[in-house]
Amino acid sequence: MADGLADLRKTLAQLHTADSIAIDVQFRLFGRTGEAEELIDREGLINLRLEDGPKGVHIVYPENVVALLHKEELAKIADENVKNSALNAVGEFDYWEWRELMYPASQLELALERLTFLSEQEESFNGAPARLLTFSLPIEKIDKKYRKYIKKYHHRFSLWIDQNGVPLASEMTEAGSGRVFLVVGFHFQNSVSMSYQQRGSRLIGMRREVKEETHGAAMQSQRHFISTVVAVDYPAANSITK
Repeated sequence: MADGLADLRKTLAQLHTADSIAIDVQFRLFGRTGEAEELIDREGLINLRLEDGPKGVHIVYPENVVALLHKEELAKIADENVKNSALNAVGEFDYWEWRELMYPASQLELALERLTFLSEQEESFNGAPARLLTFSLPIEKIDKKYRKYIKKYHHRFSLWIDQNGVPLASEMTEAGSGRVFLVVGFHFQNSVSMSYQQRGSRLIGMRREVKEETHGAAMQSQRHFISTVVAVDYPAANSITK
């Protein structure tokens, strides 16, 4: 039987490239936070472009998005309770999100350094032969600033690869519970799903969905992000670069 993990590592090393690329991203968020009977809903939507070229990564905001952000800021001055879609979204689409879309090969390599390999099995993905690799993350590999509060933890990471070791899709699930300040208990459950596409000698993320839910004392927090990607010609035009 072929060694899927070895094929994956070899392929990821080949999917690093300096080739220029541009992608259009639609980023949507849904969330609610607060006490159980007084949850505050929050939604957001923003469209932007990411460019990776000789001068590095640029986040490009179309002119209509810049105008919308300004309009929403003015509205918030007039009414602090007004709901602002673009402003909500622009603050959440940060480095930790866009790197997963632009550099998924690098992010998967980092993940493999922390994950424990569990199994490999033959599967079909979108009607084509594929392999499913399954991993887990030991509790001792959680970031130390959170680890000291977590008492119970379960994690699974599933990665589908093609016959050449190219990533097709992934799904992460985790759940746990713990205690802060000895008396405040909490529990959480999170999931992240992604689909990938190889473009030349580069891997990009085509869709990323994140769901996070935390309960502690009387407070609740739910966050749901969806990024969808369309690859476009580089360089991009008619926009303002951040």
